[in-house]
Amino acid sequence: MENEIKLTTQQVINLIGLAELRVDPLYATSEDISKALIEIERKMHFFDYSLSFFGAESTNVLIVDDMELSIHQLTTMLKKIGVNVSVARSKEEAVAELKKKEFQYVIVDLFLPDSQDGCDLIEEAIKIRDAEARSFKILVISGTDDKDLVQKCYKLGVDDFVSKQPDWHQKILKFISKNTSRGEDTEYHKYHINDNICAITVYKINNQKYIDKILKEVNAEVLTGKIHIILNMEFIKIFSDTYANVFAEIYKITKSKEGVFAIIKPSEDVLRALDYVFLTNAINVFEASEDAVKYIEKYNPR
Repeated sequence: MENEIKLTTQQVINLIGLAELRVDPLYATSEDISKALIEIERKMHFFDYSLSFFGAESTNVLIVDDMELSIHQLTTMLKKIGVNVSVARSKEEAVAELKKKEFQYVIVDLFLPDSQDGCDLIEEAIKIRDAEARSFKILVISGTDDKDLVQKCYKLGVDDFVSKQPDWHQKILKFISKNTSRGEDTEYHKYHINDNICAITVYKINNQKYIDKILKEVNAEVLTGKIHIILNMEFIKIFSDTYANVFAEIYKITKSKEGVFAIIKPSEDVLRALDYVFLTNAINVFEASEDAVKYIEKYNPR
């Protein structure tokens, strides 16, 4: 055909990758290419609607990414909710931005272009945050599903990790919204259900300093009469067996006062960790806090 456009193999690979289609680019058909173009067009206009569910006028976000489509999508989405956006396309640019401006959130694509660049940037950002007593949150985005790499990011001290699945933009928005409305107490939130039950919703746990804070809180609650502890783990999707002893410690603390330790909505990683410390059959697991409370009030009323 006279107006036929020929694509190189690399261009096809890039198109399929940008569209996030589950197609082997080396065997992509013309129909696959059309689907990819339609999907990219949809992504470019995905956020053509107004979002404004929290006051974000004073929120500054630094996006660190080397893919223009991702930068466009994130910038469009965040500006729709009133966030002030800065962009860096390399580790060096990002460090320079962090040194000259105050940010509340830093969104880092792990591969800049490789994972070591992203990890180096995370380490540098945390050094800046600690040295200057700043409190910006670090959110990592990546297409990888390598659990070792995800765990490495958490161990470095990031606040969350979002895989580039179809809903990754919404997860970023939810993360910012949740942290903006929740304030500084981001490791966990506790509340007293009654005189002897304390519920703790955990937001961050893959770091020893967070473990220590949670254990200190549990000790204080149990010693002051809240002998039953309900730990809501629904926000913890990735969990390292390295920290599995936290469950054993909480179990021992509650058991010492004849209390109950219950876990709400554990992920597969959390369930595996319970098995790792031989507590699968010792700790009660529930899908909702209400079910845990009913169980405690029925079998352990005091």
